[in-house]
Amino acid sequence: QSGFSLVMNHPACVNEITLSLNNKNARTKALVLELLAAVCLVRGGHDIILAAFDNFKEVCGEKNRFEKLMEYFRNEDTNIDFMVS
Repeated sequence: QSGFSLVMNHPACVNEITLSLNNKNARTKALVLELLAAVCLVRGGHDIILAAFDNFKEVCGEKNRFEKLMEYFRNEDTNIDFMVS
Protein backbone atom coordinates (compact mmCIF):
# COMPACT_ATOMS: atom_id res chain seq x y z
CA GLN A 1 0.00 0.00 0.00
CA SER A 2 2.75 2.47 0.89
CA GLY A 3 4.59 1.71 -2.36
CA PHE A 4 1.42 2.28 -4.35
CA SER A 5 0.89 5.61 -2.56
CA LEU A 6 4.42 6.67 -3.46
CA VAL A 7 3.77 5.81 -7.11
CA MET A 8 0.52 7.76 -7.15
CA ASN A 9 2.10 10.81 -5.53
CA HIS A 10 5.16 10.98 -7.78
CA PRO A 11 4.40 13.22 -10.75
CA ALA A 12 6.33 11.24 -13.36
CA CYS A 13 6.19 7.70 -12.02
CA VAL A 14 3.11 6.51 -13.90
CA ASN A 15 4.51 8.10 -17.07
CA GLU A 16 7.72 6.12 -16.67
CA ILE A 17 5.83 2.90 -15.96
CA THR A 18 3.73 3.46 -19.08
CA LEU A 19 6.84 4.03 -21.19
CA SER A 20 7.96 0.56 -20.10
CA LEU A 21 5.42 -0.79 -22.59
CA ASN A 22 8.24 -0.28 -25.10
CA ASN A 23 10.07 -3.22 -23.52
CA LYS A 24 10.43 -6.22 -25.83
CA ASN A 25 9.69 -8.71 -23.03
CA ALA A 26 6.03 -9.76 -23.12
CA ARG A 27 5.99 -10.51 -19.38
CA THR A 28 7.21 -6.98 -18.64
CA LYS A 29 4.46 -5.55 -20.81
CA ALA A 30 1.89 -7.71 -19.00
CA LEU A 31 3.13 -6.51 -15.61
CA VAL A 32 2.99 -2.90 -16.77
CA LEU A 33 -0.61 -3.37 -17.87
CA GLU A 34 -1.47 -4.90 -14.48
CA LEU A 35 0.04 -1.90 -12.69
CA LEU A 36 -1.80 0.55 -14.92
CA ALA A 37 -5.06 -1.32 -14.34
CA ALA A 38 -4.52 -0.98 -10.58
CA VAL A 39 -4.04 2.76 -10.97
CA CYS A 40 -7.35 2.96 -12.85
CA LEU A 41 -9.15 1.54 -9.83
CA VAL A 42 -8.35 4.42 -7.47
CA ARG A 43 -10.07 7.78 -7.44
CA GLY A 44 -8.59 9.96 -10.16
CA GLY A 45 -6.64 7.03 -11.56
CA HIS A 46 -8.39 6.99 -14.90
CA ASP A 47 -7.30 10.56 -15.59
CA ILE A 48 -3.75 9.72 -14.50
CA ILE A 49 -3.65 6.83 -16.96
CA LEU A 50 -5.04 8.92 -19.80
CA ALA A 51 -2.41 11.58 -19.10
CA ALA A 52 0.30 8.89 -19.03
CA PHE A 53 -0.80 7.58 -22.41
CA ASP A 54 -0.90 11.14 -23.76
CA ASN A 55 2.72 11.45 -22.59
CA PHE A 56 3.52 8.08 -24.18
CA LYS A 57 1.98 9.28 -27.44
CA GLU A 58 4.10 12.42 -27.41
CA VAL A 59 7.37 10.77 -26.37
CA CYS A 60 7.00 7.85 -28.79
CA GLY A 61 5.69 9.88 -31.72
CA GLU A 62 2.30 8.19 -31.94
CA LYS A 63 -0.39 9.75 -34.06
CA ASN A 64 -3.17 8.50 -31.74
CA ARG A 65 -3.30 7.56 -28.08
CA PHE A 66 -2.99 3.79 -27.45
CA GLU A 67 -1.55 3.22 -30.94
CA LYS A 68 1.39 1.11 -29.70
CA LEU A 69 -0.80 -0.79 -27.26
CA MET A 70 -3.26 -1.73 -29.99
CA GLU A 71 -0.35 -2.76 -32.21
CA TYR A 72 0.77 -5.16 -29.47
CA PHE A 73 -2.69 -6.69 -29.26
CA ARG A 74 -2.81 -7.16 -33.03
CA ASN A 75 0.65 -8.73 -33.25
CA GLU A 76 1.13 -10.53 -29.92
CA ASP A 77 -0.92 -13.65 -30.63
CA THR A 78 1.69 -16.09 -29.32
CA ASN A 79 1.99 -14.85 -25.71
CA ILE A 80 -1.08 -15.55 -23.60
CA ASP A 81 0.29 -13.72 -20.50
CA PHE A 82 0.35 -10.46 -22.37
CA MET A 83 -3.00 -10.95 -24.06
CA VAL A 84 -4.79 -11.84 -20.79
CA SER A 85 -3.55 -8.66 -19.12
